[in-house]
Amino acid sequence: MMQPLVCPDESGPAQRLANKLKQDFRTLMAQRGVDLSYGRTLPRLLRGAGLVGIEADAYFPMTGAACILLEQATVAQIRDRLVAAGLATNEEVDRHLDNVAAGLLDLATSPMISAWGRKP
Repeated sequence: MMQPLVCPDESGPAQRLANKLKQDFRTLMAQRGVDLSYGRTLPRLLRGAGLVGIEADAYFPMTGAACILLEQATVAQIRDRLVAAGLATNEEVDRHLDNVAAGLLDLATSPMISAWGRKP
């Protein structure tokens, strides 16, 4: 599941920019046919497949080195597509990456949802 905010505590311009770029990324993904809500549908899908005793949980890291590295790598990979689509400018991306490197943001990753069940 792709959550809409990379900075859940949108406390200033750096956080607003980060969340704008995350929304732009979500727009690109949706345009490519990605189901941004797939993770949260897993329990229903497992029930639909006939499983019982369905359970699910989500792991939702916030802040820390792994979140920083993931954000930097993701933005580097999608930068050209964001700019080409007119969703963001190179200046916005540079400013965001500078904010990330300076440690100004409490970044969150999208939750990793795990779901399980058993055959009846």
